[in-house]
Amino acid sequence: MTHAGETDEKKNRVYLFALASVEGIGAVRIRRLLERFGSAERVFDADLVEIAQLPQFNPILASRILVVRKRFSELQQRLDELSNQGIKVLFPDDTEYPTLLKSSQDSPMVLCKAGELSEVSEKCVAIVGSKQPSADSINVTLELSMRLVEAGWTIVSGFAVGIDTTAHYGALGLNGTTIGVLSTDLSSIYPRENRDLALKIYKTGCLFSEHPFPTPPTPANLVMRNRIISGLSFATIVVETSIEGGAMHTARYAQLQDRPVFAGQWSATNHKSDGTRQLIRKGAIPFSPNQLSDVVEMLTDPKRIQAQNVGTSAKQMELFGHEGDKKSANKK
Repeated sequence: MTHAGETDEKKNRVYLFALASVEGIGAVRIRRLLERFGSAERVFDADLVEIAQLPQFNPILASRILVVRKRFSELQQRLDELSNQGIKVLFPDDTEYPTLLKSSQDSPMVLCKAGELSEVSEKCVAIVGSKQPSADSINVTLELSMRLVEAGWTIVSGFAVGIDTTAHYGALGLNGTTIGVLSTDLSSIYPRENRDLALKIYKTGCLFSEHPFPTPPTPANLVMRNRIISGLSFATIVVETSIEGGAMHTARYAQLQDRPVFAGQWSATNHKSDGTRQLIRKGAIPFSPNQLSDVVEMLTDPKRIQAQNVGTSAKQMELFGHEGDKKSANKK
């Protein structure tokens, strides 16, 4: 027997899912709609003009919202399909929705999750970097991820080849917990060579994606994925990256979210680390390959991080306008 409360909850989830499926309506606009109308259901009862006149809206977006009213049964079917595939669809009010990510202003309204990890700890740290790392940075990534796992941290990364993949494997090597954030939907593992890694992560950790429908790894999706990596994490560690590397986006989002950023400090002859050198100049906490224990200790004692004067200072904010960001959307 289905209770009225369960029916209402199911309806509300479909309404939220419908809003999230509207092209051009992101998490910020959805929250604005919910603040204005009180619930997702009332948004779909509103007049086109009423929606169009809201800040950040226009007649085109309002029309798209109202057109979705005809797709409720189709969207409910998609939710059922995802559930049958073992994929959970989380909304911000769900208990399984990660707490740290929820506190981010631009956290996704819909978060798809696959894996055995039932609850995401707030003790998560992101390790990201180049898709073509140097041998030294690979060794640093492995050692750092293992030391953090030993200290009780969950490793978050972007599932890309290079530093990301190394960080995931480093955590798995000690039977630690690791979380992969995909730029595609969870049925389309990208890159393909990481399918075995996805299965390993699934067994002890989880995979996240904000895409409930089939989605290719476009440059824009790769960039937006990075805000989830940093949003899930107490801090972000960029081991090695070029100025045009996608890890620079993750650092930028972390600083916008007021989360600490660490950056590997390599010799000037390492041209693959131009990005990390820039991050350090803009306020990231530097660490050298022989200071990994200091990184772990600092993460364990937030007061030491505060002493480094970490935050979105005016100096750090200069990073946000870096033109290389526009060029690096499809790089990591």
